[in-house]
Amino acid sequence: MFYRVMRVIFWLAFWSALAAAAFYGWQGKIFLLNSFILSALGLLVLYLIQNSAIVKKYYNESFGNTILGLAGLIFFTTSLGTFYFYYYIKFFEYDLIAHTIIPASFVIMAAMLYEIGRIKKIIPGKIEVILISSIPVLLLSFFWEFFQMQGDIWWGTQMFSDSNQNIVVDVANDLSADTLGVFIGCVLIFKNWEKWNKEWLKK
Repeated sequence: MFYRVMRVIFWLAFWSALAAAAFYGWQGKIFLLNSFILSALGLLVLYLIQNSAIVKKYYNESFGNTILGLAGLIFFTTSLGTFYFYYYIKFFEYDLIAHTIIPASFVIMAAMLYEIGRIKKIIPGKIEVILISSIPVLLLSFFWEFFQMQGDIWWGTQMFSDSNQNIVVDVANDLSADTLGVFIGCVLIFKNWEKWNKEWLKK
């Protein structure tokens, strides 16, 4: 049941991305149009990966559904902020929640994708996948903060939309949450990697 739900989340995310792209295209908001088109393309690439010959050969359907579900979770976490929470809900810090959930999901998904590349030779151990998956996600977190600051300058976006908070403080909070998210992802891998592979791998 869990893995079917993950697949449903993915397809809801994919069609929502296309619908959002159409909506923002109609409104003439090019940056958001391109963002959701890229989201849909990224989801499509992951769908093709989980349907690839190597995944079908070595893994049960639950493996691919987990990747798809994590991708859908990442999409909805960012999109709920874009559509609503960043602008209308002020009683809790949604941005910090998003900056925790998304890196944690990315770390696990990156570990799974790395394993696909190694599966023909060996199943990588949990320490190896933690190092390989966590470092790039941390680097991407730093790049994203730079991209947000420059995006407001280059394209007139409002990614730093809270005028009451200093940008330096916002960046520091985001990176702290990103680091916590990466740590959570690493802990989940460390505790569950062998168990997950028993469920994912074909006998």
